[in-house]
Amino acid sequence: MTLIQSLLLCAVLLQFCIPVSSCNAARTFKTYWNMPTIQCERYKLGFEKLGQKHNILQNKRDAFAGDQITILYHPGLYPQIGSNEGNLTAHLELLEADINKSIPSVDFSGVGIIDFERWRPIYRQNFGTLTKYRTLSTKIEKEKQPSWERFEKHGRLFMEKSLLLAQKIRPKATWGYYGFPHCFNHDMKDRCSALVEGENNRTKWLFTASDMLNPSVYINKASFTQTQLMNMIKGRVKEAQRLLTTLNDKKLRTVIPYYALVDPQTGKLLPEEDIVNSISTFRELQIDGLIVWGSSASVNTLEKCRNLYKYIDTVFGPALNK
Repeated sequence: MTLIQSLLLCAVLLQFCIPVSSCNAARTFKTYWNMPTIQCERYKLGFEKLGQKHNILQNKRDAFAGDQITILYHPGLYPQIGSNEGNLTAHLELLEADINKSIPSVDFSGVGIIDFERWRPIYRQNFGTLTKYRTLSTKIEKEKQPSWERFEKHGRLFMEKSLLLAQKIRPKATWGYYGFPHCFNHDMKDRCSALVEGENNRTKWLFTASDMLNPSVYINKASFTQTQLMNMIKGRVKEAQRLLTTLNDKKLRTVIPYYALVDPQTGKLLPEEDIVNSISTFRELQIDGLIVWGSSASVNTLEKCRNLYKYIDTVFGPALNK
């Protein structure tokens, strides 16, 4: 190949490179295990070797929190119903203590997830079960500046400073918030609405501070078709990718969605078709990996542990490594 041909090839490759990470054909797709399968040890079922067999990154001794991944559930003192408007100093002090307890090693270089779901930093997005936060905020702020402005200002302080603190005391880790960015594409379209995109643009401070984006792509079968389910995944992942292209810095961030093998509505393992199509979609989107989450309810009996073990070995694992 001549020099000119080589330069032309490079130009073509760069033209089609997705600008959300790096143009590296050898990028490794990483699958992190975030299920409490250590509960299955009592049934003599060891998931650690099974994970190694299928190239799944698990914590040593299959611990739920460990060297590869640790999730912090509602750490610190984020403001919530029943408390005052929030004490940022007290929150950060307790958050630091929570991180030191859950991640004792200052050399932790795995994935660190902050899971806070009691309110969202965009005022309008506190709907459904979170409507009470909008109602309370309006009541508190009745005689102050517009409620949404003050709510979002203080929401940013708590969420942004929490992330910066985590990065400061565990600088080798990769940090992100579970579920962000939101998309709310419950219409099962392959993109978020213009309204949500605009709101996510207002939350750019969060994505700028993050090391990775972790949208939730849990599959709820209901009566949806395969096309609709894959559109849901595409919409949420592409929104994360879109946001990364808007950040004007050179920091390399990753997109690693949260995924579940169990339908959150039925508690049943997903059909093989869903797994195969999901992984195919993830690879098509060229994301950096997955975090596979599950609750203790998924592994609280011998039957569930056996079924999950077989499922990983015969369905999920092979699909991952096709």
